[in-house]
Amino acid sequence: MKFLLALLILCLMAIGGTTFSLAEVTEPPPYEGSAALNTMKALAGTWEGTHIMHGKEVPAKIEYKVSSNGSTVVETMFPGSKQHEMVNVYHDKSGKLAMTHYCSVGNQPHLDLAAMEGKTLSFSLSPEDSSHLAKEGHMHDLKITMSESGHLHQEWSFFEKGQQAGMTTFDLVRVQ
Repeated sequence: MKFLLALLILCLMAIGGTTFSLAEVTEPPPYEGSAALNTMKALAGTWEGTHIMHGKEVPAKIEYKVSSNGSTVVETMFPGSKQHEMVNVYHDKSGKLAMTHYCSVGNQPHLDLAAMEGKTLSFSLSPEDSSHLAKEGHMHDLKITMSESGHLHQEWSFFEKGQQAGMTTFDLVRVQ
């Protein structure tokens, strides 16, 4: 009976126009994160330039967006492309920058920050992914270099059957 009474009161409140204001919810402070994550946050915006893969140079576009109260950076490569669009999510894992690469080949390798020297970040395949990705093609290493002049350079290493099978690079400038 008490349940029905409570349900009736809730229904009457909803019909009567009583609303719950989101302004009444206490907002958490923005997530600060590691120095490496903050370096990635500075990339927010649109970058354009070239992509070299298998010896061919093609136009490239990458968009960065800070999300989840500042706790992630979402990178969209080739936005709008049906076959080549890929998403990478950078986040702190146990206080250290990590990322997940949602690849167009259909897998999701996790890479951990291996080194940060100034504005150069080097990532390597996370040990937790080594065994199950050993036989399939996957992105294995990533090096991101940000210059003071506003240029962004990325080097991606693709591994297959336990060894490097290719490398692709991006050279970009901020356009927005």
